[in-house]
Amino acid sequence: MSSSLGILKPTGVLDAHTGKQLYQQVQEALKQNVRAILIDCSDLGFIDSSGLGVLVRILKTLESVGVQLAFCSVNDQFQTLLTLTDMEDVFSVFATPVHFKLAFASNTVHNRL
Repeated sequence: MSSSLGILKPTGVLDAHTGKQLYQQVQEALKQNVRAILIDCSDLGFIDSSGLGVLVRILKTLESVGVQLAFCSVNDQFQTLLTLTDMEDVFSVFATPVHFKLAFASNTVHNRL
């Protein structure tokens, strides 16, 4: 993890239990003075409503300290969840880590909560 960009890669299911672990990883990344955190969802199979709640909590925590949050490689289930909950305009979602890194380098990553 670099000093300006943190990349987290959860696996399996994101629910209340695994969400706590992800939140702890975010807290650890903050100790490294990151300016942005990318959550790479390529190995994430399913997100339930509790998992979505954790992501909102993470977003609020990061915004309160001026750190950007983005997601990449989201699957159809995650994209549908964002659409059904009207959250698709709240989170910054990129196709791949490379797309995020380009946006981060040009300072065009924006959260909307």
